[in-house]
Amino acid sequence: MNKELCVLVCGVGERASAVARRLIGEGYATVLHQERPPRSLRRRMCYADAWFDGVAALGGVEARRADRPSEFLCGMQTRQFLPLLLRPFDEVVERWPWDVIVSAPDHDERPPRALADLAELTIGVGSGFVAGSDCDLVVATDGLDPGAVLRAGDAPPNPRGADRLALDYWDVIAAREGTFAARKTIGDRIDAEEILGFLGEEPVRAPVAGRLSGLARPEQTALPGAPIAEIATSDRAPVAGVADRNKLIARGVSFAVEMEAGGWTPVSIGSR
Repeated sequence: MNKELCVLVCGVGERASAVARRLIGEGYATVLHQERPPRSLRRRMCYADAWFDGVAALGGVEARRADRPSEFLCGMQTRQFLPLLLRPFDEVVERWPWDVIVSAPDHDERPPRALADLAELTIGVGSGFVAGSDCDLVVATDGLDPGAVLRAGDAPPNPRGADRLALDYWDVIAAREGTFAARKTIGDRIDAEEILGFLGEEPVRAPVAGRLSGLARPEQTALPGAPIAEIATSDRAPVAGVADRNKLIARGVSFAVEMEAGGWTPVSIGSR
C-alpha cells in the first residue's frame, strides 16, 4: 500500500465528502476540487460550506479552501486537513501529477466529464460513468451493494426522488426566484406550517413536521421549482455526519485505490 499517492476528489457534495474524508483518514494525500459554487442543501453532511466560508468540518475532519499554493502544499504534506481547490479543472489536472482522480457527483449534480487518461487510476462514483471507457473503475452507489467495484460497464441509476422517499426526506420548493433568508438552522425540530424563512418578503412554511436537514445558502439566488430547504420526517434519517450508504461507497473507493496501488485486481461484481 502506497500512502504517498496523491488523490484528487472532484466535488464537495455528500458522496465526494465521504470519499475524501475516508481517503485522508487512510493516510493518502487527498485534495478536493469544486470549480463552481455548490448548491448542496445537506450542508452538515458535506464540505460544501468550505467553498463559501473557507472551512467546514465533517466528522472531525476539516476541509479548507486553498487560495494560495502554500495552503495547498500544507494540506498535502501534513494530512491535517483537506485542501479545497476552486481553480478550473483542466488547470488543476495539468499543474499537479495526480496518481488517482475520483469524481463523485451527488444525484442532483450534472453528468460528470470523462476522466480517462487523466491519472494512473481514475474512478467514477455512481451512474453516468462507464468503466473501461471514460474511467478505469466505477463504484456503485445504489441498489443492494453500494460500494461495489465495477471494472466494466456502468452502475444503474437511481432517481433522486426515490432516494428521498426511501430516507423520508421532504423538499421545500421555491415558488419563485429570489433570495431565501432562513430563520431556522439545520437540525432544528419544526412543526408543519412553521415559518422556515422568507423568500423575498414572502414567508416559506414547512409542509410537514420533522427536523430541518438542509438549507440553501443565503448568497445563492433561489430558482423557481428548485429546493431551498429539506425536512427529515423520520428520526432514522440523518441530518449531520456521513450517512451509512455513503460510508459504504467511500469504503469501496478506498478498497479500489488500495488494491490498485498494491497491484491486486479488485473483484468485479458485474456490469449492466
